[in-house]
Amino acid sequence: MKRIISLIMLASIMLSLSSCGKYVSSYSAVGLVRNQTSHNCEASFLSLDGILVYKLKRTAAGEGDINYSVQVDEGELRLYYDIYGTKEELAQVKSGESIEGSGGYVECDKAVYIIVEATEKSRGKFVIELN
Repeated sequence: MKRIISLIMLASIMLSLSSCGKYVSSYSAVGLVRNQTSHNCEASFLSLDGILVYKLKRTAAGEGDINYSVQVDEGELRLYYDIYGTKEELAQVKSGESIEGSGGYVECDKAVYIIVEATEKSRGKFVIELN
């Protein structure tokens, strides 16, 4: 009986480890404040170096776009999205720039990975929303 329970526990652990997402956040940050819901994400930071990953899903009926607003005081940020297994660039923002825009194509109930790469120690903020 103990052996069967141990095998079931081992199988459930292996399943949970193998179902990890395609992208993984890897960053160092100072003053990072993050907020995320099912269909939007935002962050502000004093210093960010690395990659932040968010998994969003459009729950409203129909299709839409990815709306973004990015402000970079220092450094550089690149925004990417992945819906169908291909990482596509959404925006690139350099020091002193602020942009707002939209892009991508999002279907209802499809998972969207948002990848934010800070190529240098960056300071700024961003808001991304599935519309």
